[in-house]
Amino acid sequence: MSDQDDPTDGVPRLMKKPIPTRAHGFTLIELLVVIAIIAVLIALLLPAVQQAREAARRSQCKNNLKQIGLALHNYESTHTVFPPSSTSGLGEIAAYYDQGSSDARLPHVHLHSFLSLILPYLDGATIYNKIDYNISSMDPVNREIASTLIPAYQCPSYNGSPIATDDMYVNTVGYNRFAGRNYVAMGGVFILELAPPSSGGTPSRGILYPRSKTTFRDITDGASNTIMLVESREERVSAWVDGSYASITSRGLDVTNMPTVSSNQISINKTPYFGPEFGTPEIKWGPSSLHTGGAHHLLGDGSVRFISENIAVETYDALTTRNGGEVVGEF
Repeated sequence: MSDQDDPTDGVPRLMKKPIPTRAHGFTLIELLVVIAIIAVLIALLLPAVQQAREAARRSQCKNNLKQIGLALHNYESTHTVFPPSSTSGLGEIAAYYDQGSSDARLPHVHLHSFLSLILPYLDGATIYNKIDYNISSMDPVNREIASTLIPAYQCPSYNGSPIATDDMYVNTVGYNRFAGRNYVAMGGVFILELAPPSSGGTPSRGILYPRSKTTFRDITDGASNTIMLVESREERVSAWVDGSYASITSRGLDVTNMPTVSSNQISINKTPYFGPEFGTPEIKWGPSSLHTGGAHHLLGDGSVRFISENIAVETYDALTTRNGGEVVGEF
């Protein structure tokens, strides 16, 4: 090609300036923008992920209670009564356990809980067969089994100690590996219903309470209107083998409120539930959970309802009694 044909109008090729090209890659500003966008996306997505996980945990917790409810129904079908919350009497607790004591009550204070008694109906026959029910659940013979964590008794949202930590176990009984649980029986309305009769206790109005022998016929308010079990985030006196505090009430303790010595409020998510005023271990939590706003409850018909901590006092009390004759509306 001649110089006349050159589009550069005769400029020698060696003198042509190269056309600048953009370097590949991100500038610092672009990189910072991308990082900011990713951070915003993570901030938006993380709560959704956490909510999805909590929804899954709540679903599993609900399923745990359904399985326990089915086991309770099967126990009732076999024995014609529901299991008691404790095989020992009202007010008898693990603090009485002392191998060197001469207390005449000790031979009868076996304290086996309803969660222990229903094991054969919850695929736990192997564990059940290793427990000696003729002696205390606190006895060294039973301690290896008592240290076994049972998944069906654990709420997935619970983040407290999986081991019962109260001094009653650690020092009085002398064992610090009792495995905990997150489900307890609803024994009545007022604290005195679970107190020793000698202290002015009154008959329990729930379904499961110490030495109870409740049948379906006794639930005259209707099984679908009566609470059987509830979640609890209590970790101190929570050994699943122990019947000491395996039943609770719809009201917490208030020693200034005579004669019931119970709070005027419902006990869902209220703390402390039971203080040490009566010389007994402190229970920080009664009906409670780590699910926001309330706790799961198992009703007598086997259904599970999430009941708000803001439920009316009268409604919650009515749901607690098996034969109160109350009319229960929506809850």
